Amino acid sequence: MHRLRCGVIYTNAFAGHLAELYAARDPGAAGNILELEYVKVAGADEKNGIWWRMDWVPEKRVPVECRFEMGRSPVCMRQQTQRGLKNRCLDWRDGAVVIKS
Repeated sequence: MHRLRCGVIYTNAFAGHLAELYAARDPGAAGNILELEYVKVAGADEKNGIWWRMDWVPEKRVPVECRFEMGRSPVCMRQQTQRGLKNRCLDWRDGAVVIKS
């Protein structure tokens, strides 16, 4: 397991999944970075209160404080996502992202 400077923890399996996404991306997407977005709504049940998404965004639009390296893959996490995932672990298991508290 690894910890980013913002407090997000990730496993080698998750870093490997990101590396696969970068390897499989469209060559026309060069110059884009993978953005991770996470929102957990307070008071909501587990299934309806979490929203997770990964999407490609232009790298030149990403502020330096939102850039991180997971394994060898650059990623972007906005401050809301950084706060929501602080001290949580991102894992890749059975073909899905798993977020552990």
